[in-house]
Amino acid sequence: MDSKYHTLTISIYDRDLSYKFVGELLHQYAEKIVLRTGYPIPDTNASIIFVILIMTTDEIGALSGKLGQIKSVKVKATTLNL
Repeated sequence: MDSKYHTLTISIYDRDLSYKFVGELLHQYAEKIVLRTGYPIPDTNASIIFVILIMTTDEIGALSGKLGQIKSVKVKATTLNL
């Protein structure tokens, strides 16, 4: 299976509850990450993380599935057809 570019938008609604778990999971895929940027929203205890990765569709499915199982986290994955 070929590796492609993918984007992940990770919305965290309770940073105190889940930010550590999200960070640990993304660290496991660090070699696949091209860009990672985040925007904390302190007054609402929320955060948005945007990630660009190069991986197979199976890998992005596994990663987004694991992220989606974390409480207070919503994930949107997109594959770029380049």
